[in-house]
Amino acid sequence: MQEILVARDVSKTFKSGGRELNVLKDIDFTIKEGEIVAIVGPSGSGKTTLLGLCAGLDNPTTGDIHIYKEKISHLDENKKAAVRNDFVGFIFQNFQLIPTLTAYENVMVPLELQGKSKEAKVRAKELLGRVGLGDRITHYPSQLSGGEQQRVSLARAFSNTPKLLFADEPTGNLDGETGSTVEQLLFDLNKEQGTTLVIVTHDMELAQKADRIIRLKSGKIVSDQINPS
Repeated sequence: MQEILVARDVSKTFKSGGRELNVLKDIDFTIKEGEIVAIVGPSGSGKTTLLGLCAGLDNPTTGDIHIYKEKISHLDENKKAAVRNDFVGFIFQNFQLIPTLTAYENVMVPLELQGKSKEAKVRAKELLGRVGLGDRITHYPSQLSGGEQQRVSLARAFSNTPKLLFADEPTGNLDGETGSTVEQLLFDLNKEQGTTLVIVTHDMELAQKADRIIRLKSGKIVSDQINPS
């Protein structure tokens, strides 16, 4: 299988009040096309920071991140945005829907950014129906429950058929039953589209459904194992 995401000797240091905080230290891993990988660890272990670096939302202090052999840690912001538009999807714990757009319009955004407005209209309706919101497409985020907003977020994440999908605590703000529904939709859509999925989570039940679990502690990888279950 082709390598889709590679981190090599990645470290991240933040400066605060004249002090340096080493959040990530010597991170090294490879994720291949089609894998489902969970990144777990206690609060403050660097999980979300690592996800942001892998997605090109921030730069490592040292080391390199590659997506499809493109060294994104050394690209300017416009080129990083182009890589994300072409290859990457996102699901966030707090949904991050645009409040002034309807569910339908939110899902259209990734494809519209690629100049595919006609395709966006068809794809948005199809995906909102797929996540059970076909009758809610004209609703704004404020008119939707948390679970419904996260389902819109799922539809948006898959709208441009990403090769690589990052999910940051995708069920973290949802109750158990709603979280289970969203979780099942995430895995179903992922399987249908053959997406490579990287999940940051503190939920070990969710992590156990991944092919592989990377454990962080104090900014370092302490284990990287194939999930036997």
